[in-house]
This record gives sequence, structure tokens and C-alpha cells, in this order.
Amino acid sequence: MPVDGLFHIHISRVIPSELWRVVRLITRVKDFPDFVPTVKEVTVLEKSRNRMRTSWSVMVDKVPIRWVEEDTLDLANNKILFNAVEGDLQVFRGVWTFGQHPNGTDVSVDVYLKVGIPAIGEFADNFVTKLLTRNFEAILEAMERHLISTKYQSSRQGVPDKIAGFGVIGHFYNYTHLENCFKMLNPGVSLPSREFLGQIFHLTPSFKLYDIDKYVSKTGDTTNGCFIVATFVPDMIEKDMWAIFSKVVRACKIAEKHGVGVVTLGGFTSIVAERIGREISAEVDVAVTTGNTFAAVMAVDGVMKAARLLELDLAASNVAIIGGTGDIGSACARTFVDKTKQVTITGRTKENLKKMRDELVKRRAASVVATTDNRAAVQNADIVITAASSTASILDASWFKPGAIICDVGYPKNVSYAPVTREDILIFSGGLATTPTQINFPVDAGLPATNAIYGCFAEAIILALEKRYENFSFGRGNITLEKMEDIRSMGKKHGFEVADFYWGHRLVNQQLLETLKRKVHERPHP
Repeated sequence: MPVDGLFHIHISRVIPSELWRVVRLITRVKDFPDFVPTVKEVTVLEKSRNRMRTSWSVMVDKVPIRWVEEDTLDLANNKILFNAVEGDLQVFRGVWTFGQHPNGTDVSVDVYLKVGIPAIGEFADNFVTKLLTRNFEAILEAMERHLISTKYQSSRQGVPDKIAGFGVIGHFYNYTHLENCFKMLNPGVSLPSREFLGQIFHLTPSFKLYDIDKYVSKTGDTTNGCFIVATFVPDMIEKDMWAIFSKVVRACKIAEKHGVGVVTLGGFTSIVAERIGREISAEVDVAVTTGNTFAAVMAVDGVMKAARLLELDLAASNVAIIGGTGDIGSACARTFVDKTKQVTITGRTKENLKKMRDELVKRRAASVVATTDNRAAVQNADIVITAASSTASILDASWFKPGAIICDVGYPKNVSYAPVTREDILIFSGGLATTPTQINFPVDAGLPATNAIYGCFAEAIILALEKRYENFSFGRGNITLEKMEDIRSMGKKHGFEVADFYWGHRLVNQQLLETLKRKVHERPHP
């Protein structure tokens, strides 16, 4: 609403940077066209110690607006006053105000304007007010992005203490999980219909849910982190892939606002980029890792641990890897092709299967079978590793042979969490690690205990503790045995090792292990 005949705009934002850096950037107006998309040209006409005269040309929604303004720098009071002395607007004046904030600098701008065109003045005033609101929002957004990007560039050039810590990006795995987590946050809440909730959630931007303060390593080293929710469930991906990609990018940018050194992409957040062929790391400044290398390490170590406990002869065993052409699955295949009698890999496309099979065959170790038939792959397998990217369960517990070891790395799980009546197979959640500092997430993260964590989450924490802010795991199919050993060694140093065996939230007990051991040794030998 107009006040004294003038329309008023008020916009504020907390920019995660020191006050002096913000003020310095906003006074360098000639640089605005380089990083503010709506600002097309700025010319400094005159400049003295506390005053500037500048000429502006902006373009918002294809509407050009031009003016010449005089600026007064009242830096003692953290203010900059501006007033247009000529141009397209009859009145255009305002003030920038800066204040200290725990998370950086509180920046606000108050603008008063009037277009002053006869006959169409009411429409023009409202319309231009909306345009200039978007212009100032764009300026603040661009300033924030520019300062954050500069901070990360400085860090890469060796400037200390610019960035630190880790970010974990996760998502809910279905609508039931989403509803349950909302009820955990507010036990008395009455939720709307699933259709309404789903649409609102889809429109909701990604957000930071939880701070992980003072994470302590076994060595005594410490780091800080945060848990960020990318607001989608896997079922949304096929409907609007690019929207989900944008949500993951936004989640990374939230981490950047907190000065995080490295973020890890949990669950389907890394798969989205794979499917559209674009690296998320190309869209942001923070180092991004999928976390898949350490997740693969924990899957391998879990299988090796299970084989030792059941006294299973690996060299005589058949291993089936569901999702064997994916990132984690292919890493597991590279490991076990040198240790077992036969490796069977499955995948959705014959082209990817052939490529992976050709790579494995060159090692001249185990025999290698490639198939798109998951059921046929697991029926005679002594060990099954499931690492397929699926929004629902794709394997039935009745398919496995007695004494089989099944390591399910999927999120959501490839094998249904429905009660398994069989007690002649060892099935456990794979890719989990012990954590030296317990984490009490405020929602159900799908973890069986506070001292267990997903391998992909752990990878970012390990890298932060080591101050290795890098894209450690990236793309698809790039996990090497050397990188696996590298992150395994770093993880062990800080207290991350393979977790106990859980299925759901149930710990696999010693009695079941003894029963399974007998089943393994009762198998007929080929």
C-alpha cells in the first residue's frame, strides 16, 4: 500500500559473510553487471570520499528501467542512502542498512518510489513496484552467491579457516516415512490428506533440519556438520527430474551458506544427477561427494565379516550383485572378482552389463556372469549384495538358498522389511558403519542405533576430519580399489568400522549366526 503517495519496498536477508565484505561489495557498483542478472549497466559518473553519482540500467521481465542516482555513504552508521535525480521514475529513493548477525550480516533495503505517469499511474506504480522488488531480491541473492563463491575460491587457494565441517543431504524414502517423521517432530500434529501433503512438500524448498555439533573422532579431532533435507521422495523423480535436481542443488547451497567444507549425497540425491547426465558439483562451489566409496567399503567389509563368522570359504563361493553396474555395485564386483569362484552381476540395461562384464573378465579371476534376471542371479548365490536404485523392494526373501549371506545396501531396501520368517539366511542392512560420536537425529533416518551411520554419511565426516574438502566420490563407476583402501584407512583412524548386523532395527543375534553356520556347512559341495 502506498504511504504519502509513495510505494514502499522492504527486503532483508542475512548474508553469511563479514559486514565489511558486504559493504565493500555493494559499493563496487560497477561490478554488478558481472554477477547480478537484472543489472545490465552501471557507470560511476562522479565519486568522492562519501558520495557517488551513478547511472543505472536494469532489465526485469523484459522491462528496461534507467535512472541516475546520488549515493551517500554513511558508513559510521552502516547505511548507504540513494536518491534518483533523473530517469524513468518520478520518485526513487531509499536506504541500505547493515547490521551484525550471528550468521553473518543482516542486510536490508527500504525503497520508496512513484512512477508518475498520468492516466495509467495506478497500474504503473503497482507493476514497477513488483519489478523493482524482484530486482532488489536478485541483487541480494547475487551478492550472497558472489561472496560465498569467493570464500570457496579463496579456500581452494589455501586461505585458512574459510570453510570447515560437513553437510549430509538426505530425503524421506516414501510418503509413509514422510508422515511418520513429521509426527516425530510434532507428536500431536493432525496431518492433512496425503494428496495435499504431497503437493505442498513437492513445492517446499530444501531446508536444514539439524545441526551436528562437535563431532569427535577416535583421535580426539573434532568437526561440525548439519543435516539437510532435500524435499522429495523417490517416487517424485520420474514425474519431474529437473525439479528434484534443483532441490538437491539448493540443498548444497544451504550447506554453502553455513560454510561447510564437503557435502555428501545420501540415497537418491546422487542418482538424480546420474540420470540426467549432469554433475551437481558443477552447479555449486562446495565439494560434493556421493559417499559411495565408503558405503562400498562397508558393504564389502560386512560381507567379509559375515563370511568369517559363518566360516564360509570365499574362494569357493558364488557372489551375486544386484545393481552390479551401479556405483556401489560395480565397486563390490571389482573387489569380489579377485576373491571368489563366480561373480554374477545384474542391471537394467544389457549395454551397461556388457561393459561391466568386459571389465571384470579382463581380471582373469572369477568367472563372470551378467544378467537382467535378478531372481535367477540370487537363487544359487552364497553371497548376495543388493545395491540397486529402486523406489520399492525388488527381491523376495524366498528366493535365497539356505545359508546365504544377503547384504542389502539399498535405500529404500531392495529386500522388503516385511517380517522374514526364514531363519536359515543372514540378511542385514549393508553399508553401515560404527560411529565414534553418537548422532540423535530428530527424525527416523532409517538407522538401527545411534552408534550406527550410513557409509555415505560417514564419508563426508571422515573427509571433514581429515580436512580433505574434495569431490572424493563422484559420477558413476569411478570407484577404484585404491580409493576404497584410502577411505577405509582414514575411516579406521577416526573410529569408523563396519557396524554390527542389523535387519531393520533388530540386531542379528549370536544364536542365529550359529544356526546359519551349521546351514553353511550342511551345503552339498560341488
